[in-house]
Amino acid sequence: MMSKPEIRNVQQDEITPWLRAMRTTLLVNPAAGGGQSLPWWQQVWNPERTFGGYVEGRCVATLRTFPTTMTIPSGTAEHAELPIDALTQVTVAGTHRRQGLLTGMLTRSLQDAKDRGEVASLLKAAEWQIYGRFGYWPAVMGANYRILSVRRPQIRPPETAHQLIGIELDQLPGPASDVHRRARRRRAGQIDRAAVDWQRRLGLNGLRPPGAHEPVCVVARNAEGRVDGYAMWRANDGDWFLHPEDQAQATVDEVLAATDDAYRALWHYLLNLDLVRVLQLNGYAVDEPLEWLLSDGRAAQRTWVGDNEWLRLLDVPAALSARRYASTDRLVLEVVDRDGGWAAGRFTLDGGPTHAECRATPAATADLRLSQRALAGIYLGGVTVAAQQLAGLVDEETPGAAARLESMFWTAQQPWNATPF
Repeated sequence: MMSKPEIRNVQQDEITPWLRAMRTTLLVNPAAGGGQSLPWWQQVWNPERTFGGYVEGRCVATLRTFPTTMTIPSGTAEHAELPIDALTQVTVAGTHRRQGLLTGMLTRSLQDAKDRGEVASLLKAAEWQIYGRFGYWPAVMGANYRILSVRRPQIRPPETAHQLIGIELDQLPGPASDVHRRARRRRAGQIDRAAVDWQRRLGLNGLRPPGAHEPVCVVARNAEGRVDGYAMWRANDGDWFLHPEDQAQATVDEVLAATDDAYRALWHYLLNLDLVRVLQLNGYAVDEPLEWLLSDGRAAQRTWVGDNEWLRLLDVPAALSARRYASTDRLVLEVVDRDGGWAAGRFTLDGGPTHAECRATPAATADLRLSQRALAGIYLGGVTVAAQQLAGLVDEETPGAAARLESMFWTAQQPWNATPF
């Protein structure tokens, strides 16, 4: 007789088998990091937010979440923040698929997030077909770039002088965390980084993947001595000396700036690295402004554009009241949520550039009937209402209401998140 899978919270003394199950399904060496990474996992482990599926005592499915805040459109230079649930490391072993493990873990996880008062849940989807069943929808797009620095394109110089200084990797978290705190408020879709997140992002304390290069770290310091930006890059494998005909390549892991001048100064440095002819960037904003700063914009080539992060709304009044809107209007939205029901209802949204209120109004006449998925997609400004209407996820009850909603949710920038999770 086949044993019935059990879904339960995972305690701290069960970390290692849970990690081995997660890594195996995600095609990572099950022993990656060995015991060196265990102290980090012990810091971030929260049994109430960690689920495992077990069969005969063996972990065959994993899911973990953590609390964070996400920047949302606010109509000002500094975006507001929303408390959310971040979902990560969701796996089911190939031996135990289609046995209800994913549905059981995700349903419990989303209900817990709703009960905690988290307004939405965010994830990076491994496959498109999976997470729509639970109400998640693409909301933040991303792009990979190939920068042909071999052309040595000129870049618009900063208006104020910045000093570029190389620092050691373990010295970066202090200045970088301040830059990230300021830079993330300049664009919607960015999540926060706790101190433990910096350890993992930088590969400190034994967290760097085996064989990975240590990045070179540079900070941009303004005339007052404050660090306004930083960059991390690493040379790709290859031998430029023996094979000079090959283009020496480097990967820019991260370049973040809290000011426009620091952004320009950092890119001037990166585009002039000795021996480097091609720079690779993965997971950057789809509207990365670099190409417009270059004397040859075609030196910056997008090699991939696609869905980067998926959003799922859990509290519609809180989510819509928290952000601000490009135009002032009042619309009644009937939100359909067939993927769990947490966001279903009829709501009146009254908002504009400086104010917003959304409340449940079950007796009001709806102007629009739309899926929660569509609302999640347009929430940050990364997906258009027109596209969701074409997909059959938005229906007008009042003529012209879709265009009015489009006008309200318009944003000057595409959302983007610099923090992998």
